[in-house]
Amino acid sequence: MPFNIHRFRLGRVLAAVAVCALPRTLPAQEPCPAASVTAFELGWTAYRRDSLDRAEGHFLRGVAGCPGRVDAVIGLGFVALRRGAIDRADSLFSVALARDPKQVDAWEGRARTAWRRGDAAATTRATREALALAPDRRDLRDLLDQSSPDWERPPLPPRRRPDTLSFPARTTGERFEVRDAEGNWHPFYIKGVNLGVALPGRFPSEFPTDSTLYAGWLDALASMHANTIRIYTILPPAFYRALRAWNLANRRVPLWLVHGVWTELPPVHDFDDDEWKRAFRDEMRRVVDLIHGSAEIPARPGHAAGRYDADVSPWTLAYIIGREWEPFAVKEFDLRHPGARPYRGRYLEMASGPATDVWMAEQCDYLLAYEADTWNALRPIAYTNWPTLDPLNHATEANADQERQWRRQAGRDAPGKRLEYENDAVGLDANLVRPTALNPAGWFASYHAYPYYPDFLLFDPEYNRASSSEGRSNYFGYLTELHRHHRGLPFIVSEYGVPSSRGLAHLQPQGWHHGGLDERQMAAINARLTREIEESGAAGAIVFAWMDEWFKKNWIVIDLEIPGENTRRWHNVMDAEQHYGILGQYAGDESKRPVLGGEPGKWRRLDSLAGGDPRLHVLRAGSDASYLYLSLQMQAGPLGWDTIGVQLALDTYRADLGQRALPDAIVRGDIGWEFLVDLRAPDSATIRVTPSYNPYVGRGGIVRGDDFGRFYRRPVTPGSASAGRFDSLFVITNRARFGRDGTFYPAQGYDRGMLRHASETTTTLADWYHDAAAGLIEVRIPWGLINVTDPSTRTVLFDDVTRAREDPDAGDFGTATTDGVRVGAVMYRKGVRPRVVATLPGRSGNAWRRTAFRTYSWAPWEEPRSHSRLKPVYDSLRTLWREP
Repeated sequence: MPFNIHRFRLGRVLAAVAVCALPRTLPAQEPCPAASVTAFELGWTAYRRDSLDRAEGHFLRGVAGCPGRVDAVIGLGFVALRRGAIDRADSLFSVALARDPKQVDAWEGRARTAWRRGDAAATTRATREALALAPDRRDLRDLLDQSSPDWERPPLPPRRRPDTLSFPARTTGERFEVRDAEGNWHPFYIKGVNLGVALPGRFPSEFPTDSTLYAGWLDALASMHANTIRIYTILPPAFYRALRAWNLANRRVPLWLVHGVWTELPPVHDFDDDEWKRAFRDEMRRVVDLIHGSAEIPARPGHAAGRYDADVSPWTLAYIIGREWEPFAVKEFDLRHPGARPYRGRYLEMASGPATDVWMAEQCDYLLAYEADTWNALRPIAYTNWPTLDPLNHATEANADQERQWRRQAGRDAPGKRLEYENDAVGLDANLVRPTALNPAGWFASYHAYPYYPDFLLFDPEYNRASSSEGRSNYFGYLTELHRHHRGLPFIVSEYGVPSSRGLAHLQPQGWHHGGLDERQMAAINARLTREIEESGAAGAIVFAWMDEWFKKNWIVIDLEIPGENTRRWHNVMDAEQHYGILGQYAGDESKRPVLGGEPGKWRRLDSLAGGDPRLHVLRAGSDASYLYLSLQMQAGPLGWDTIGVQLALDTYRADLGQRALPDAIVRGDIGWEFLVDLRAPDSATIRVTPSYNPYVGRGGIVRGDDFGRFYRRPVTPGSASAGRFDSLFVITNRARFGRDGTFYPAQGYDRGMLRHASETTTTLADWYHDAAAGLIEVRIPWGLINVTDPSTRTVLFDDVTRAREDPDAGDFGTATTDGVRVGAVMYRKGVRPRVVATLPGRSGNAWRRTAFRTYSWAPWEEPRSHSRLKPVYDSLRTLWREP
C-alpha cells in the first residue's frame, strides 16, 4: 500500500516533497480591504511555521473578504497538500489557474500534486509551465530533473578527477567533524536513523522507486531533528535524487548520509574466496561511483539498478562496510590463518593482528583507494561490528567447549543438541587499525548494540552495578567499557533500540526487552538509550529503524512462519523484529478496522457467526493481516465479573480434532477445540492451547534439559482428546547456560497467552476490552498466537505425526490449509463447580453439535492492505534531538 503520512502525530501533514519552496505572497489582482491583505500575509507566515490550522483560517478569511484574489486559494491548496489531501489541493490549484494561468506557484502546486500521485508525465508538464514563467527557480529545475524518466535525461558527463583532495567529514580524537561552506570544521555528533525501505507485502530487495516517497521520508526525518541517515545497501536512483534535492534546498541543515556496502557471508567461511571477494569489491566501486552521481548499474536480481546521476558526495559522512559478521565464520577464518600479521595499506595500516582483522582493514583500504584514485575524495570508514565480536572479555560467557564441560559435570548434557553459537570466543578490534599519513579523513569503530543481547550484558557483575545519570543500566555499563577500550578513537552505536511488538524474544533486567513493549514504553526507552549512548562517550548513535518491515524474522517465531517467503504479506505482532520502526506499518484499512475500546459500530459490522440467546445476543468474527477479531454482543451494563466469566473456544483446523470438552466439563460436544480464551475478569484473562498443539517445550514453566537449546516440541497436532485440558502458552526466551566459571544461569520465559484488558488508546498491547455501555466484549487475537503460520493462504500448523516422532529435529514443521475458524461462546457462573449461564451457538441437550457452528473463512490475499502512522518514539526523539 502506498506510503501515507497524513496522520502526522503533531497534527500536521508533511509536504510530499521536501524541496518544495514556500510560495510567496502574490501581487494583488484587485484592490482588497486591508484586513484581507493582512490575512493573506498572516496565512503565509503561519504556513511557513507549519501552523496549518492557523494558515487555513487566515486564508479562508482572506478569500471571504476578497474573493477575487487567487493567492489565498493557492495558499489553501498548499495547506491541503501538506495535509495529504491531494485531490482537494489539485482542485484548488486548478481554480487558481483558471482565474490566472500565469500563477507560477499554482503551476508548481499542480506539479507537486502530480508527483505525489506518481504521475511523472503530468509532473513534467506542469513544472515546464512553471519554469517558462520563472526560469531562474532552481527548486523547479530540481523537480523537473527528478520527475524526468531516465531516457529523457542527458547522458552522464565524462568522469573527471578533481585536482584537489576533498573530504567533507573527518574524525578527530574521539569525535567527528564536518566542514562548512567556508571550509571551517565543526564538531558533529551523529543523531541518525537507519533507513529500512521494505513496504508491507514487499521483499527487502523490492525497493520503492518514487522520489516523492523518499522526499517525504527525508522531510519527516529532518523535522525530527535527525542529522544523519544510514542505508545498508544501494537504493534506487530516486532515493539519491531526493536526498540531493533536499540538501540543496536545506544547505544549512543538510541530512548527512552514512552508506553501507552489503554482502552475505563468504562460502565455507573463506573471506579470501576469489569470486565472493571480487563481488564485494565490485559493490564497493558501485557505491563510490553512485554517490558521486556517475554510475549506470544494470538490473541484477535482488539489487537496485538504474542511472545514478545525483551527486550526494558532499553530504556523505562515512562508509560502514559489510554486515553483522558471524562469530563462527570469523573463528574459522582465523583458524585457517593462525598467528598475527601486519598490514600496510595506502590509507590504513596495522602493526599486527589476526587474519580477519587484517582482512577488514584491507577491504576498507581498497574502498578508500578506489575513491581517492577515481574522485580524489576520502571520508571516514569503518566495518560493521557487534557485541558478539567485540574485543572485550566477558567472563559470564562460556565458549562451546566450556559450556559442554559444565553441562556434563552438572548432569545436564544434551548429547547431539547444537549449542547456541559462541558470543565471546573471538573478536574484531578496530583499535588495531590506524589511518596512514595520506588519510586525513580518519577511521572509527561501529557497533550494532542493543540492551537485551547477548546475555553477558545481563549477567556481567560490572554491568549489573553500572548506573548512568538516570539510574541503573546494564547497557550503560557495557557502553562505558566499550568506550574505555576505544579511548582515543571515535566509536558509534550504528544500531540500537527496542521494538513495540506484543511478542517478546528476550528479557532484560531493566525491562528493556526484545519486544513485549507498547509504543509509549518503546518511546521512553529509546530516548533513554539515546541519552546513555551519548553519556557513555560515543561519537554518535543511529537508531534502528525508520519503519516497521514485515519481511523480517526473529529466532523465536521464524520456524512457525510458514511458508517463509510469505511473511512479508502479513504482520506478525508476535515477531519482535517487525516492530522497530519509528513509522509504524499496520494491517488493514485504518478507517474500517475495529479498535478495542473504539467505535462499537465497527465491531457490530463483523461477520455474524451465531445469535439468539437472551444473555449472549450475537457472536461475530473478522480479520486482517495481523489479527482475528471476535466480538460478543450482550446486554448493556456491568457484567458482574466477580461472579461471571466468559469463554471463547476456537477450532482452527478440522472439527474432528482437538479437545471435545471445555475445562471442568462445562460444555462437551462432537467438535474439537484447539484454543480457549478464558475471560475470568479484566485482570485475569488467558488464551490456552490443547497440550498436543503447543509448539513450545515450556508448557507451564521451565523444562529441565530442553531449556538449554531446544525450544520447540514435535509433533504439533491437535490430536483428539476429551479431558478438557488446555495448557499455558509459556515460552522460553532466555536459554539456561553456564558461565566460564561454572555459574549456572537459569532459563527465563513468559506466558504469551496472558491477555491484557485495555482500550487501544491506553496501550498498543491491548488484547481485549469490555465496553459495558455498548454491551460488547471485544477481542483481537494475533495469528501467531493460534498457530496460523500464514493467514494470507490460511495455512496452520499440522505435523506429520509419524515423521515428527521418528525424528523431532528433522525438517520444517508440518502445515495444512484450514477452511477457517469456528468459535463457541460460553457465559458461566464461577465457583468450585462452574455452571453454564448461556452459550452461542445453543446446545442440543447439554452438548454442542458441530452442525450448529458457522465457519468464519477469510479470503486469501497476495497484496496486504495496510496503513501507516508515526509512533510516539518520533516525538520523544524529536524533543531530545531538538535540545542543544
